Amino acid sequence: MSKRGKIDALRRLANWFENKHRVLPWRDDPSVYRVWISEIMLQQTQVITVVPYFEKFVRRFPTVESLAMAREEEVLLYWAGLGYYSRARNIHKTAQLVCEAGAFPENREGWLRMPGVGEYTAGAILSIAGGKPEAILDGNVERVLSRVYCLSRKPSDSKYKDTLWDFSREWVSEAFSMEISPRVLNQALMELGATVCTPKKPLCGICPLQKFCAAFSEEKQTQFPEKKQPKEWIQVLETLHCVIDLTGHVLVEQRPKGAWRAGLWDLLSARPAGLKLRSVGEIETRHVVTRHKITRTTKIWITQALKVPVGMHWCSMSDPKVAVGSAFKRTVQSIRERFPAVEPQS
Repeated sequence: MSKRGKIDALRRLANWFENKHRVLPWRDDPSVYRVWISEIMLQQTQVITVVPYFEKFVRRFPTVESLAMAREEEVLLYWAGLGYYSRARNIHKTAQLVCEAGAFPENREGWLRMPGVGEYTAGAILSIAGGKPEAILDGNVERVLSRVYCLSRKPSDSKYKDTLWDFSREWVSEAFSMEISPRVLNQALMELGATVCTPKKPLCGICPLQKFCAAFSEEKQTQFPEKKQPKEWIQVLETLHCVIDLTGHVLVEQRPKGAWRAGLWDLLSARPAGLKLRSVGEIETRHVVTRHKITRTTKIWITQALKVPVGMHWCSMSDPKVAVGSAFKRTVQSIRERFPAVEPQS
């Protein structure tokens, strides 16, 4: 692409974004705190899923200080359902480090020292919240640039990502020299990849970069970038015990530190001793959580006991008020649908 062509492309892209961008809650107030939280949530998670979680999270933790002072269990409660729970633990730890330092990092090196922050996230925070000409490269930006330049990521090309990063740096630097804000340029690249330059059916007819796109001119849009290797699934088989009392409360236990889903509450891994139980039956459910395909066999018990065994907790089936994952919620919902007898007695 010629110098003049790049200047034209950058102006068209910036103008397109200013007029066509989606309204998202972190864009209304692009503070460092809100941009950081949104970028961590958006790792491996779609925008449509993140929005309600983001709004609920920042209502409860409106500042980095409030997040740093919270208990990890409460942070996990407001994260529950988003998956990849190490992200929640990382932002909690980062909030504490920021408060200890007295300020957020001001450069890429500082952000890269924070738990859970990589090159893309550091660049996104610095450019969107700070207006600094820092490059970004996520899946959406990769798709746009690989198509514009017909750039292959075949296994033999070990410099594919390095080349994409070079292009990203060139674009944000050139735009900055043209007084196009890095906040606009980088979000425009991401927005274009998410809403127009999509993987299977790109909307080339409305793309501001159409006339500059080598893949479009060669009618090879969907060939770039080449497909990645299929995701490797982790198969998980679980046998759990759902103990329910007559008021509709279920007995749960917390996953220990170091375990998968550490800090979350879930159904019991073993039948509790010392409780008189009546068997209702069992169900098998299947769940997909991040890279895990979970098959659960859940044995269902009714008890009249009110005692709480050590290390366990009674919680409402409809409103647990503790951090539980999506597999727990779906299992409990299946139990309530298939075994009406477990509903609270009036």
